[in-house]
Amino acid sequence: MKPLVWLIGLLTSTTLVFAQNNPSVNQPTDKGFPNSLQPVNPVKYYGPKKTKKTKKKGVTHEARNEYYDRIETNWREREKREKKKSLGEATDYMKPPYFGHKKPPKIRPIGKRKYCKICGIRH
Repeated sequence: MKPLVWLIGLLTSTTLVFAQNNPSVNQPTDKGFPNSLQPVNPVKYYGPKKTKKTKKKGVTHEARNEYYDRIETNWREREKREKKKSLGEATDYMKPPYFGHKKPPKIRPIGKRKYCKICGIRH
């Protein structure tokens, strides 16, 4: 039994050593000879050339300018809203039947009326 194990080990080790010494199939043996994997003349690319990235000269303030534009538009909208409020045309909240609600409150019978936290009236 022991000599059989030694014989199998010896055979496998010798085959591994010989397999490492042989050149692989993928690598060409003669480097000067052209083949489909390594042609002598490299294939040229005839497409458009890639543009090189250039560094920007100076700092751009686009984000800051956009911020100031947003602030200015918001300021104008706020002025328009305040002007409408002063004229009494702003929203339904200001109209008498709404009492500060989004929708006019439901008028319940006298015995079932509830106290409203928003306007302080029972309705």
